[in-house]
Amino acid sequence: MHDKDDQVRKQVGTLAGHLRGDDLRPYAEFLAELIASPSYVHATPQLLITLQEAPDKVDDLVDLAAHRFLNVYGSDVADIRTGAADDHYISELVFRGLAQTRGRERVAALLDIFDRLLELGVYGVDRAIDGAVRG
Repeated sequence: MHDKDDQVRKQVGTLAGHLRGDDLRPYAEFLAELIASPSYVHATPQLLITLQEAPDKVDDLVDLAAHRFLNVYGSDVADIRTGAADDHYISELVFRGLAQTRGRERVAALLDIFDRLLELGVYGVDRAIDGAVRG
């Protein structure tokens, strides 16, 4: 994950996609380390999709991944030309995290992500909110 060779980091970034559909709790420590590592940029969108499709409770990993996403891409998150085209996954993923969590701190952290996404004008946030209100 922290190798100096970017090709190695790219290979590590593909690992999250291989976990799609599996319970992620046994891999939570690995995934948290991946999210914090330089390989994270290579793991999206596969990591985000894997978290979205996980059959178990992953709100803690959603919180980590969404904050890292915003920290990595910053204000470029809303600009499809900058490579942050995975932004539409974030909105849906944050809603999933909100649906799973009961902790006030985590709810506040995930709502802060929505605030930033709305502030930045990220594509799909309004649609995700409309879907949640109707659902």
